Amino acid sequence: MGGAVRNVWIVSHEDSPPNNIIGVFATQSEAASFAEEMAAGPFESVIYSSFSIGYRYDRGTGHVEYGPDE
Repeated sequence: MGGAVRNVWIVSHEDSPPNNIIGVFATQSEAASFAEEMAAGPFESVIYSSFSIGYRYDRGTGHVEYGPDE
């Protein structure tokens, strides 16, 4: 298996509330390229930002950890 995904890049538009998500990407360059393409087309105001992904790990009864891998 490859490396764990620690965050994703979310592309959304601000043309109508509530900032609808129009794409989710693994890298900033993919998100930037898609955002540029969408801004030139159907959406006037497109933004993208990084979002950390957490995980849940249960080591056994009574022990649960939440949070991103550091």
